[in-house]
Amino acid sequence: MAVEHHDPHRNGREYAHAAFQAAMDPSVEQRLWQQLQERLSQEFDAAQLLRPGAAVEMEVRRVAHEVVSASRKRAAMKGMRILADPERYEHVLVARALGMGYLAPFMDDPLIEEITINGSRVHVYRDGQKELVEHLVPDPAETLHLVKRAIGARGARLDESSPEVEVSLPDGSRLTAVIPPMTNVIRVTIRRFVVRAQRLEALVEFGMLERDPAAFCDAAVRAGVNVLVAGPMGSGKTTFLNCLGACIPPSERIISIEDTPELTLFKTHPDCVPLYGRTSNVEGVGAITYRKLIRTALRLRGTRIIVGEVRGPEALDMLVAMATGHEGSMGTIHSESPRGALDQLITFAQMAEEHLGREALSHMVGRRVELVIQLRLEDGRRRVASIFEVTGPGEGGATEGHDVWTTDDEGRLRWTGIRPRCMGKLERRGIDYSFPLIPRDRVHARRSDETAAHQ
Repeated sequence: MAVEHHDPHRNGREYAHAAFQAAMDPSVEQRLWQQLQERLSQEFDAAQLLRPGAAVEMEVRRVAHEVVSASRKRAAMKGMRILADPERYEHVLVARALGMGYLAPFMDDPLIEEITINGSRVHVYRDGQKELVEHLVPDPAETLHLVKRAIGARGARLDESSPEVEVSLPDGSRLTAVIPPMTNVIRVTIRRFVVRAQRLEALVEFGMLERDPAAFCDAAVRAGVNVLVAGPMGSGKTTFLNCLGACIPPSERIISIEDTPELTLFKTHPDCVPLYGRTSNVEGVGAITYRKLIRTALRLRGTRIIVGEVRGPEALDMLVAMATGHEGSMGTIHSESPRGALDQLITFAQMAEEHLGREALSHMVGRRVELVIQLRLEDGRRRVASIFEVTGPGEGGATEGHDVWTTDDEGRLRWTGIRPRCMGKLERRGIDYSFPLIPRDRVHARRSDETAAHQ
């Protein structure tokens, strides 16, 4: 007889924590949970349950056993149906009291990239696709309890006086939560950094880009070309940056800058110093900004500076670093197009306290950023859409450039036939790279386009 293999990712129901499975009576389970909470509130204070030690855990298990046993005894005395599978109910109660509760299966699932909670509605993101977990309807109070437990060990707090929190969890996930009065119901986003590729070769295997442009990216990074990785949310910018960083020669010193540990270069590169920023505490002090980290990176004498995400005035410091000998520096930026990424970079640099004019910043960007690698996310599929060369500052604060690699009608990344200026760096450093041959019809089409452009 054929055996049907169970796929745990077929639908939202399979994501539900045991406490929410239909096999358990939800009303009975909730009644037991309320009884457990009442007992625990009498024996422990909130801080003990948020950071339970071995002794507290043992006591919670004992109380959960007593609650379930008492429920079974009362049912027997009244001639009612006795609770089946008591061990399972005990396990669920303990998980809700001490563990991550209904979040645990999501945090353990390597395919889930993001979890969002809006009051009693839970969504998960897998391969760029958003899915509603229909069977799961958590109580907002329990969600708040789980969040407080998760952030408590990180020295953070979440209450009416501090209604927003953003912390890195031990597994590298980024948890952001807001509660009233900042919003109407508790809202939580847990962004999980699911590492699926460490090198460009893996991205080729995943179909994110083709082998020829991957070889070009590898050669450009080894030669010290300054690169900006652009793309919308969820397009794989951090993963791609991680793979580019793996191309840096082991003889160089890397300084990586992030607020949430997602880059893994320090695990594989022999000389990598990770620096992490943080927000201020509830008293408004203790913040470590990206600007401070970049300036620290300059003092640490790194040859390459990698910024996990450029999103503010640190853009100016990154440009200064590129101008002071840190060739081959890289960063990511949120943008839908290469030109949009360059414009955004200028806007961020304008936010710096130096208040440089847009024309001056455009000149810096045009001279220091050499390549923009544009990513896209379509139907859950991550792809490199183009590799754009920055050729210099233009008129009116604009930045000039053109595609060196672009997506053709078949959705594949193809060389446009333009030999980028950064090839001079490759030649000076003795890095061998040859562009693929272009079919004759594409050469003719490109020459026709160039002729029309000059007319």
